[in-house]
Amino acid sequence: MFMEQSNAELVKHPPLEGVLRPPPGSLARLRHYGRRYGYARAVSSFIGRKCFGFWRLFGPTLTQSYLHHWLNSRGPHILNLGGGSVLFERWLTADVDPRSDVYVDVTRPLPLPDTSVDVVYSEEVIEHVSRECGRAMLCECLRILKPGGVLRLTTPSLDYFARRVLDIPPGTVEINNIFYLHGHQHIYSEADLCALLADVGFVEIKPSCYRDPNSHYGYFDTHPVRFTFAPPECSQYWEARRFHS
Repeated sequence: MFMEQSNAELVKHPPLEGVLRPPPGSLARLRHYGRRYGYARAVSSFIGRKCFGFWRLFGPTLTQSYLHHWLNSRGPHILNLGGGSVLFERWLTADVDPRSDVYVDVTRPLPLPDTSVDVVYSEEVIEHVSRECGRAMLCECLRILKPGGVLRLTTPSLDYFARRVLDIPPGTVEINNIFYLHGHQHIYSEADLCALLADVGFVEIKPSCYRDPNSHYGYFDTHPVRFTFAPPECSQYWEARRFHS
């Protein structure tokens, strides 16, 4: 679709190949972020890492120009929603984290125009907000996607942990951890999440898998590499489209 190489070729590369990493040393990092975002924004994000209240107050305004630049740039426009500090040239990372490209709070309306994004990728994010906020987030994803645009969504699978409870003694610890650790607020069963995607208006809803070679966007997945305590099989993977108008 948008990729020059097939995904079957791309999944052969390590998941974090091409990730943008700042160089060591404070001055080198300042130059790195200054060239990417501008020096006022770079200094402010450093302050934001020490004082999140400052970043929560000023981050939306300080990152707005970079967001507008991205929206006006040549596409495809791929949004990594809630991606923290996982930066690649292939997408715009939007999060409250000062290390992200732009400040975006997924519990609030997304600061992007209607039908402005080709792909929304959201890896292990929706479980960090309430079910009500999760539904609102999906509605916002639908709103900003272009007709025919794709959502790729991953999140822990309640089905996996329920099976673990029944199959192995440590399963009770694992299911408690997935609910009460890591800042999680709602864990979805696979049927529940599929129904929610349909309810908010997505179409062509299909289950996927980690680094799915049959998906144009499966090679985006990096979470099991970044967090080795969470194997790929403990998550569910979905792709869906905004309807064509």
